[in-house]
Amino acid sequence: MKTKQFFITLAAIAITLLATAVEKPKMNVINLGEDLAMIAVANENPAYFELSILAENGDLVYHKEWASEITDLRQIINYSNLENGNYSLNLKVKNTFVARNFEVNNQGIVVGEEKMKYAPYFDFTSDVLKLSYLNFDEENVKFKIYNEGGLVFENKLGKDFVISAGFDLSQLEKGKYEIELSSYKNQFSYHIEK
Repeated sequence: MKTKQFFITLAAIAITLLATAVEKPKMNVINLGEDLAMIAVANENPAYFELSILAENGDLVYHKEWASEITDLRQIINYSNLENGNYSLNLKVKNTFVARNFEVNNQGIVVGEEKMKYAPYFDFTSDVLKLSYLNFDEENVKFKIYNEGGLVFENKLGKDFVISAGFDLSQLEKGKYEIELSSYKNQFSYHIEK
């Protein structure tokens, strides 16, 4: 019973931390005509922005990272070189990800709804790894631990909207490890050293 209460408390704390510590950028795409569109981003706090456009097959079409922290961004893109089809516009601001799908067709550009996702929260203290993740896509999530030799541990965490777990890693040998949390559409990694 204490373990169950511990995990419920852990989930509540992690969700509170996520809600108060994450960025909440807004991204809009405005069709300017003549094969031009403006990407407008507003963020409450100064942060480093990373912007990319992916084709439906996963090919990277455009990528830019800003070298200084900013709160507002206005970026004009020329989509005349893009073939007709579906694309994904992705913005990363710290641990927050904003995506908007769009279609290029003979009439111009059609932009879909904004979707926001947050990176999982990880904490590694006293040989205990705690994680919390808001699984917006409600996909099956897997947890894996790798060392230099390969896969050390794997666990399925399910497809609940709120995923919260804790792992006792005291039995792992000293060294560097990569923690991976993944689903069909998302993959996150976290590095620890014992």
